Amino acid sequence: MQKLIQFLKKFRDFFIFFVLQVFVLSLFFNSKAYHRSKMINTSSGIVGWFVEKKHNITKHFSLEEANEMLMAQNAELLAQQPQSFYQLQGDVFSVNDTLRKQHYTYIPSTVINSTSNDSRNFYTLNKGRAQGIKPGMGVIADQGVIGSVIDVSDHYSIVMSALSDDSKINVKHIANNEYWILSWEAFDPEYGQIHNVKRDVTFEIGDQVVTRGGDLRFPEGVPVGTIAEVVSEDGSQTISLKIKLAVNYNGVYHVYVINNLMKDEQAVLEQNALERE
Repeated sequence: MQKLIQFLKKFRDFFIFFVLQVFVLSLFFNSKAYHRSKMINTSSGIVGWFVEKKHNITKHFSLEEANEMLMAQNAELLAQQPQSFYQLQGDVFSVNDTLRKQHYTYIPSTVINSTSNDSRNFYTLNKGRAQGIKPGMGVIADQGVIGSVIDVSDHYSIVMSALSDDSKINVKHIANNEYWILSWEAFDPEYGQIHNVKRDVTFEIGDQVVTRGGDLRFPEGVPVGTIAEVVSEDGSQTISLKIKLAVNYNGVYHVYVINNLMKDEQAVLEQNALERE
């Protein structure tokens, strides 16, 4: 208490001046409407500056939550696209949508680790068995095909990238529905290869190649790339195509794991057919 009293005595002249200064300024600004408005505008500007700085600092902390919400909304939109349904009847119209059955749903996920310079490349996702992810599921991004899940734990999963020398993806030429197999031969991360293309197939450089669908992993129509170059060997009855891939595989971050709701039914039927041969 003694120290406080001594402090007040030491600076009493300053405190008296400060109180009188505030009193005089309040009388001055309140005496004229113009001065009062200038003071309000100035104080509002100062407060606004601090609020803006606070917003710029704190907004980054909510970006992750916003991204998660956006990805969940995108997954719901993907699940409502026509390619995510199985048509039960054709050329029939009804008010209630009882003619289509949900075929695919999507699990949003984030890449937390990856490789890109090996002959077999992988992504680690922050979702796993607890979120419904299983080996064999396809993975896509907004730009196109990413790869396939090959291993899972409770909270993580490993995806084999399309940039792997043993990756095989069923694709088709979007203009004429010609079916092919896309592979990657560890040459260039921007290009894939299609072999054994018949010479009489009509196509042009720049034509789009998309997923064929029906291979249990991907719905039909997911972007894969565009035809960039024709590779022809003398004496061969077929040609090869160099495909400019749609995805920048070094920049993948947000992805969607595809849950094929009819996978087991199709797999069992196909396996039974193979066993009868």
